[in-house]
Amino acid sequence: MNIQKPRGTEDIYYEKTRELSALELMLRSIAMQYNYHEIRTPIFEAKDLFVRSVGAETDIVSKEMFYLLDKKEREFVLRPEGTVPVIRSIIEDKLYGKYELPLKLFYIGNMFRYERPQHGRLRQFNQFGVEVVGAKNYLLDVEVILLGYTLLKTIGLNYLTLKLNYLTVGAARTKYLVVLTAFFQQQELCADCKIRVKKNPLRVLDCKIDQNKFDIAPKIYDYLTEEENNEFKALQSLLTKLEVPFVLDYKLVRGLDYYTGVVFEIVIDKQERELTLLGGGKYDQLVHTFEPSLDYPAVGFALGLERLLLTLSEQNITLADEPYLDAYLICLSDHARHFAVSLLLMLRASGLRVDCDYLARSVKAQFKSLERLKAKHAIIIGDEELKKNVIKIKNQKTGKEQEVKFKKIIAFLNKENK
Repeated sequence: MNIQKPRGTEDIYYEKTRELSALELMLRSIAMQYNYHEIRTPIFEAKDLFVRSVGAETDIVSKEMFYLLDKKEREFVLRPEGTVPVIRSIIEDKLYGKYELPLKLFYIGNMFRYERPQHGRLRQFNQFGVEVVGAKNYLLDVEVILLGYTLLKTIGLNYLTLKLNYLTVGAARTKYLVVLTAFFQQQELCADCKIRVKKNPLRVLDCKIDQNKFDIAPKIYDYLTEEENNEFKALQSLLTKLEVPFVLDYKLVRGLDYYTGVVFEIVIDKQERELTLLGGGKYDQLVHTFEPSLDYPAVGFALGLERLLLTLSEQNITLADEPYLDAYLICLSDHARHFAVSLLLMLRASGLRVDCDYLARSVKAQFKSLERLKAKHAIIIGDEELKKNVIKIKNQKTGKEQEVKFKKIIAFLNKENK
């Protein structure tokens, strides 16, 4: 019988859970400061939802989705990313008619991609993302970028680089793709790129194998329309004014077909190599793709929590406070152990974090548990204490021990904790 977890997944417990929960709390807090509202969507959706929007030729759709068949032979997939389900919900639940525009949403949840597991990349992973839908304004694009940049700085990361590009659309895009394809035809490309250049030339720029061959490739921002160019320059000017450093990267195309307009990534420099922590951009046509009667611009980003936590760990940054107990009960007899149950109930009801031994171990072993659990106080209960209607409380930091009446225990501990 195989009782091992599936490849590309992990168990999260104790200090891992504390760090993950602390990160989620910080992300929620910062998003709410920007007036974003949480949305939760199902972890499985119709297969066609992603094929239509993400792109049939993208790696996510062609290689990485987990497929499901229900009892009626309908095709579903475990969600590989968060944007498309959010857009589906906005349209299906008519959120655009219920709430103030633009809709400003964020999500935290599991995503699933069938790819080769490696350090910081799992098949089941946690993702945080934001989506702004319903208003076309480059100021919103800047706000979304600022939100991503701010949260990475807030959790303590430095050496961050914001990369920008602009994916033109329409006739300008067609003209660029002709020139780009001609350039690629003069290059020796990997097997995957030989297929991509025929079906989706932009995706070739994202190739990790042939990157060094594209240093002199045509730059897409040289083909922008006047309106697109003005918008892109205005965005750059505002970022400069706000002292957010950035670089232009014409190879930045993102891995999803729905992006149109500005795209961005925030990377961190790690020992002479870069690691992408966050990526996103505009997708003004995605809502219209699903519902032709609606024409709502949109912009957003996403980041993987596991990769972020690994980066924090490598930089010795911790988000969760060291766990501790307000008190640990040391029981000197069976009678004291029975009494400890009601005492624990009373202390916990008052908001104190307390525990005791359930293995009937020696006093010495109980004190060792107290030290491992970093309890602030030892509450010592024996038959003699029960007869006198008192307990002994030892402050582990000062070593001072006092007898305290039962009815004054909570007040005493609260005073000690101030």
